[in-house]
Amino acid sequence: MQDQGNGTDLREQAMEELQQSTTMLQVAGKLLDQGNVEEAKRLRDEARAHRNVSVWLMAKANTLEQSLRRHLGGTYHQHHTAH
Repeated sequence: MQDQGNGTDLREQAMEELQQSTTMLQVAGKLLDQGNVEEAKRLRDEARAHRNVSVWLMAKANTLEQSLRRHLGGTYHQHHTAH
């Protein structure tokens, strides 16, 4: 994974992972209805992994955005208190 410049890119990736997870869970449900329990379990586990990546990416985006806000706030404060 490449280094992202802002939280928006990470959030977009997170949403893609979440959508992929949702699709996989829907397919797993259909497989389960057809009696293919083993494949449904495998797909469910893979969907969980995608969901976990999504959660991690969202947390990373939040951390990045908070860090940027602190940095920008500190820069703003330094410029205005120095005058």
